[in-house]
Amino acid sequence: MTRKTPFILALFALAAVADAKSEAEALSALRAGDYPRALETAREVTRLRYASPTGHFVAAYALAEMGRRDEAIAEYDRVVDLTPKNAKAWNNRGVLLDAAGRLEEAEKSYRRAIEAAPKYASPWNNLGVTLDKLGRPEEAEEAFEEAIDLDPTYAAPRNNLGALLYERGEKEEAAGHFRRASELDPKYTLPMANLGLLASERGDAKTAEATLRDVLRRDPTLAEARFNLGLLLYREKRYEEALAEMEQALDARPGDPEILNNLGVLCHYLGRYRGAITYLEDAVRRKPGFAQAHDNLGLAHWHTGNLDAAMKCFEKSVELTPTNAFAHYNLGCVYGDLGFRKRAAVEFRQALDLDATLAPAHHNLGVVLAEEARPDLELAEYEAALRADPDFAEAHRSLGIFHQSQPGYLDAAKAARHFEAYLRLVPETDDPEGVAEVREWLVRLGGKPATGTARGPK
Repeated sequence: MTRKTPFILALFALAAVADAKSEAEALSALRAGDYPRALETAREVTRLRYASPTGHFVAAYALAEMGRRDEAIAEYDRVVDLTPKNAKAWNNRGVLLDAAGRLEEAEKSYRRAIEAAPKYASPWNNLGVTLDKLGRPEEAEEAFEEAIDLDPTYAAPRNNLGALLYERGEKEEAAGHFRRASELDPKYTLPMANLGLLASERGDAKTAEATLRDVLRRDPTLAEARFNLGLLLYREKRYEEALAEMEQALDARPGDPEILNNLGVLCHYLGRYRGAITYLEDAVRRKPGFAQAHDNLGLAHWHTGNLDAAMKCFEKSVELTPTNAFAHYNLGCVYGDLGFRKRAAVEFRQALDLDATLAPAHHNLGVVLAEEARPDLELAEYEAALRADPDFAEAHRSLGIFHQSQPGYLDAAKAARHFEAYLRLVPETDDPEGVAEVREWLVRLGGKPATGTARGPK
């Protein structure tokens, strides 16, 4: 019996040596980017000795890089159980929880990392990202500033602070942070993508496009650069090119509701309404509270003639954003098309209570009042539409018809003046039948038909 004790001790000693060697091999494979090999070796380590923080850490990191997020979180859970003051494990666990949408858990994980290593800048930066997603921008700003104070050479929190300031409307200050982040780490392309967005918004399309394409040459998979370039091309009305960029952004960030929404909008502009519906239905499925996507989906259904589906989408948009004048306006339009005049009038009035300058709402309320034989109120709404937007062509057309045909308000000179304004504002190519009809009416009034110009309605 006594002779077995050294034999058992020898086995344990050999196992410990094997563990150390395997841990080193796992770490080496991890540093080389060979994640399957790192995972295999780490699994062998933890099979031989469950209580191996290094083995579980390597397994977690490799699983995360391989896209197996839930398994990675479970491995980090084991690491922090074994080493409660392992700041890197708490930090990495927080990143994965944030990506999984488990934001409150991510916040707690980052705070445990900070508690374990108060001078460790990374969890402060990551905490700021999560706090911003949780709708706590002031706390997020403090976290980014703390990360910068701890490590002034750390580019990521400067970029993130810039993004926070951009959302607040402080674009000059944001640009300064983006430039500084890019100087600190020229290989970090996200700040340059943000500078490209700012150039686009200030109307410098040439600089914006050059900046974003340079970013994409260096990092073709950067979704933010693809997204921003797509927005720029959309503003330039280069819809096919914008669609191609947004599709690549979606490849880099599958299932992103914002990208899906933008793809739907671009398909809509290109007249591909079925494609728009597919993208937008996916957007609202993934993010049910995305009011803008519900609104855009309603427009796509409206263009395909599915008014009932459009109505449901606009009603949802109004439910989600009751103070959005355009949501009420769109709902009023579909109610009008369905023959629900009273409901339409309610929505147009609600839109105007929220934004009295919304010319189309004034005009369409006038149309509803015309069907109710309220000529005095009808006239007032058409005129209000033109006060809000003197170049609103449809209001000119409706006023021309009104003064041409409404008893008690007949005025050939006014009718002709409004018809002429309509013809000046609407290119014939935009509405050939409508332009021809107005020209005919103008001739009947004894006026000279104007020629449609190349300038479209504002």
